[in-house]
Amino acid sequence: MGRAMPEQPEPPSIEAALAAPAFDWLSEAAARELAVYLLGHEPTEIRADLVRSAEQLERIRERLLTLAEPEPAAPPDEERVGALEQEASRLQRELADRDERLERLERSSQEHMAERVRLIEDRQAADARIDELEAELSEAEQSVNTLRAKSESYAAALVERGPAPAELSDEIAEAEAQYTIGGVIEMARDRCERIVLPDPALREIDGLDADEKASDWARELWKALRALNAYAEESEFFQGGFWEWCEHSNSEHNLWPATPKKLAMKESDTVMNSGPLRRTRRFLVDSSIDPSGYLHMQAHLKIAEGGGQHIPRLFFHDDTKGKTGAIHIGFIGPHRLVPTTQT
Repeated sequence: MGRAMPEQPEPPSIEAALAAPAFDWLSEAAARELAVYLLGHEPTEIRADLVRSAEQLERIRERLLTLAEPEPAAPPDEERVGALEQEASRLQRELADRDERLERLERSSQEHMAERVRLIEDRQAADARIDELEAELSEAEQSVNTLRAKSESYAAALVERGPAPAELSDEIAEAEAQYTIGGVIEMARDRCERIVLPDPALREIDGLDADEKASDWARELWKALRALNAYAEESEFFQGGFWEWCEHSNSEHNLWPATPKKLAMKESDTVMNSGPLRRTRRFLVDSSIDPSGYLHMQAHLKIAEGGGQHIPRLFFHDDTKGKTGAIHIGFIGPHRLVPTTQT
């Protein structure tokens, strides 16, 4: 027989493997409990318990690490930061643009409001002017209707009167055709070369023409102006003034009555010594007659008799023997504008 092989020692069990080191650090009581556990369980159970214990320990470890060292924040996303900055810049520009547009709208609103106020004021002024013109038109239409009626009545009267003398027919026709005071004045400016009749001398002519007696006054005014012009033409061959000429002139059809009811060559001392009354007789005159351009005139023709405030008066200055050789009319208008102590 051959030599017998020596028996190999059995490997230590897992219990012995675990128990050996355990006794080094466990207390005696703990070691005894561990030994009891190891002896009372199968190796597979012990291995399963160890695996579970290891897993639990790992989870505890991870938990402790989490508590001890907080998770670091993720690094900033530079691309995202850049995008946000661009978006913020864009929003700021839009806000600035909106503020600017708002300011422009506010300015425009104020300008539109001012323009609206101006247009309303212009419209109100235009409406007021339209009302004035309509009133003037109505008055003018009434005046035209009145004058038309008078013209028709005078035409009928002329027919009944019969033909005028041949030497007067042209002159009478002209005078009758110009039956308004304004028309007579224009005719005098055209025909009476020795009479100076400036616009400022004409006062309230339209008002006189609107009177029912206007055509009678117009014929008398034409007679007065013809008389003054004829006197001026003959003055260089005549000794005396307009009163004397009216008394002695052979110009039968240009004769003006030399009576206090129709002619006055001067005013009373009472009138001329009264400041307010004297001032009403200060009229515009050619500067060659008076350097001031004004002159107090006293001589006047009474176009209509009586003391009515609306009847016409004609004031004049005789310069027929002076520098101009003409009669200068200072005033044609209603009597109330050149009052006396009685008026």
